[in-house]
Amino acid sequence: MKRWLNFSLLLIATGLSQNLTGVGTEIITIRDLCYQQNYPAATELLARICNQPDKQIAGLFWQTCLLQLLIYDFGNIGLVDSFYHTCDRVIENCSRQLKEHPDDATAHLYFGLTLLNQANLLSWQNKKFHAFLTLLKVNPHLQRALALNPELYDARFGLAVIEYFKATADRYCFGLGLLGSRERAYQLMTEAREKAHQLQPMAEFMLAFMYKEDHNYLAAIESCNRLLSRYPGNRTARRLLRDIYLAMGSYQQAIALGRELEAELSATAPDNRYARSENWLKLTYAWTGAGIPDSARTYADRIINWQNYSSSVPWLSEYVREAKRMKNRQCRL
Repeated sequence: MKRWLNFSLLLIATGLSQNLTGVGTEIITIRDLCYQQNYPAATELLARICNQPDKQIAGLFWQTCLLQLLIYDFGNIGLVDSFYHTCDRVIENCSRQLKEHPDDATAHLYFGLTLLNQANLLSWQNKKFHAFLTLLKVNPHLQRALALNPELYDARFGLAVIEYFKATADRYCFGLGLLGSRERAYQLMTEAREKAHQLQPMAEFMLAFMYKEDHNYLAAIESCNRLLSRYPGNRTARRLLRDIYLAMGSYQQAIALGRELEAELSATAPDNRYARSENWLKLTYAWTGAGIPDSARTYADRIINWQNYSSSVPWLSEYVREAKRMKNRQCRL
């Protein structure tokens, strides 16, 4: 469950009233800045939006998305409290809006997508039970939003995510046994990719992830390449493409991408032990698959040498444990 939920890096929303056309334009700009990994510019634009009362909810919601992206990209757990606090502010504002205007479709949309973001981060923190309970609250808001406004294709994105999880729940949480339709999930996500005004890039990313999980690797690669043609250098898409190559046994291509990511992280974020150790682990797998055990052990050792940082770096303890397992496996060969 920890991996499938890491999809909400760049959820988008529209303004809370129909006359706030400026919000949509600014949010699109923020979205593109985030995909371009220009976080300072995105932060500056968000600060201006959050200071405008009629655009505050849009700004606050996007602040949660940006915080979540920074947490996932850099493993910055110092931002977790700010993320949840900002989510609470979005939910409070949406609840207040819905008390006054129960049929506000976009308020329901913000409410549902914020809960989806919360479930996402809870899963990343390995709080699976709380993530699942939060996930159960998402559907009613997104379904209500779509019932009130069938043109809200952004809502279809969130519904597709839930549907895919339900259809594949046993894959991630054995014995969960939820009923869902994989076919319905693909239909909703494809509609979001084709017609969503703001969530279209995220729908493309999610389709790539779904195709990978279902072993349709060529379609997954096509989706990743479409994203990278639009946002060259995006690390999230490149990591996913690396994992697709690894899953399909194209080890040399996985190694090439892993090396590119390592060079970039080493130059721009040398202290980012979270991202670098994750990439080293994938390179350990790739070198193992390529039949070059010396290189596999080298990358495993790099991870193991960082085990003293396990208490402060997310997921590092698991990466160290897996690196030790892989190294022992190499020693037995």
